[in-house]
Amino acid sequence: MGIPYFKVKDICEKSGATLFSSNFTLYRDISSRVMQTLASQVGPCEIYSIDEAFFDIDDACTESDVLAIRARVMQDVGLPVSIGVASTKTLAKQASSMAKKGNGVCILKDTAQEEIGEAQCSSVWGLGRQTSAKLREMGVVTISDFLKLDLAVIRRHFGVAGERIRSELNGIVVHELGKNSEDIQQSIMSTRSFEKTTHALHELESAVAYHVSFIAEKLREKKLLASRLHVSIQASRHGDFFMRRGSAEVVLEKPTSSTSMLLKEALKQVGNFYDGEVPYKKAGVVVSGLMPQFYLTGSLFEPKLDTYEEEVLDSVADLINDKYGHGTVRTGVILQSGARGSAKLRSKEYTTRWKDIPSVSAK
Repeated sequence: MGIPYFKVKDICEKSGATLFSSNFTLYRDISSRVMQTLASQVGPCEIYSIDEAFFDIDDACTESDVLAIRARVMQDVGLPVSIGVASTKTLAKQASSMAKKGNGVCILKDTAQEEIGEAQCSSVWGLGRQTSAKLREMGVVTISDFLKLDLAVIRRHFGVAGERIRSELNGIVVHELGKNSEDIQQSIMSTRSFEKTTHALHELESAVAYHVSFIAEKLREKKLLASRLHVSIQASRHGDFFMRRGSAEVVLEKPTSSTSMLLKEALKQVGNFYDGEVPYKKAGVVVSGLMPQFYLTGSLFEPKLDTYEEEVLDSVADLINDKYGHGTVRTGVILQSGARGSAKLRSKEYTTRWKDIPSVSAK
């Protein structure tokens, strides 16, 4: 996992493996379809990631009812999913993992500790690699071992986060559906490696503009504003110029989701750390310090910034792109023959591009 393809190319060819380059346009569209189907069956969903969501169901729901939800997703999207049902988010995540080994559905009752007790601590949502390693040093390997720890010990070694995990594993709700501020997405990232290295500033600007445009659309879709912007361009990890990469993080004067405002700052940073001698291989943009739009307040000491025209322009562009496909309307910088991503094995965009729709002929 995480090994560059060229290092395992011979193994893949000998084993007859089928390879695909990343196709995030396809992934996002399929994810959206899954979430829409779930919402039609269970009501409001809290989308946790591109392939995961939390939702409430009635206590009276049986395994057959949950299997019917899973079957509907398969019918509408053609994608198998696993559904875990439990009294807390942490237990539901554990149940979902267990469901993958069965019929796709797992319901944990009030006696969940008995069913999950022998599972490894590393499988628990929130107990990452470092925490699990520290637990192993303490002789704690399974969930059962973790639950036997004294609460004071957990607080001392793992703080409030460890205490919350323990509570959730015991069936005590800590992370309520859609009500915890810590559940707000913390950052949005977009990065891509180029098919070929480039020294050209305009190609790097084009690539960065693409990432900024995508991120800005995501911010507006989720009704979020970003207060920090991180931009980076770097050479290949396997060359002599890897250490001569450029990156910068800036705190924005005003949290925003405006494409033009984010792009103006991002291109300024690229111009600052661009080095014409470096053969760049990758560019990326990350926004963080995210907050809901309604959190934004004005300043008593500065005149109100007039952003109406930018908001209208972004809104119109989003409507057109939503109807006719991502990138139909885009900032002019992207049109500067930007460095293309390396995606020789990318599958077609079957669900979002007319020319990629499969043709079937019957005689």
